[in-house]
Amino acid sequence: MIGLMLALVVAPPAPAPQAVQATLQSCAMEQDRWVCRYQVPNIEIIPFTGDASELELTPRTGPAPSPVPGDTPAGTTPTEVAAAGSEAGILTEREAGLVARCADAGWMSLCLPDDRRAARSLRDRQVAYQTVQRSVTGLLAEDRCEEAIRAALDGGYLGLAREARAFCAASVAEPVNVQAVVPPAS
Repeated sequence: MIGLMLALVVAPPAPAPQAVQATLQSCAMEQDRWVCRYQVPNIEIIPFTGDASELELTPRTGPAPSPVPGDTPAGTTPTEVAAAGSEAGILTEREAGLVARCADAGWMSLCLPDDRRAARSLRDRQVAYQTVQRSVTGLLAEDRCEEAIRAALDGGYLGLAREARAFCAASVAEPVNVQAVVPPAS
């Protein structure tokens, strides 16, 4: 291990021209493993519509630009923003991917501890929503509309309560034509 570190110190690789590199701050043995901390420079990634061979990363010279109100956040689509704002238990595609990758990740996975905590929190939030959704659906199937709306509101899911209320209003407005099936007398 020491020989490898010595070899890296003696012959450092030449950086690519205009490459942005992280600088090593410290390395220490913590809980029977090596932990190294790096200082990563601020970079700005600009969308590029040309040839990939011309793509370069440049250091950021000023503070990060503040988002303009009303614009969608970078990296999200309007459907993700709409889904995120509609219900607390409905996950966007990005959040669902994070949950799939990191919620039950083992120690060898490429998930950071913050990603694992966020994924577990999102998974718990989704499970809570699905539990309330199942109970509301069961109550609606039993034609107990007021209890279904109350269950959705007690869970804090206003969108689900609106859907239940709309379902109940539609079923009251359009009564189902029920015909009794009488078996033939034998």
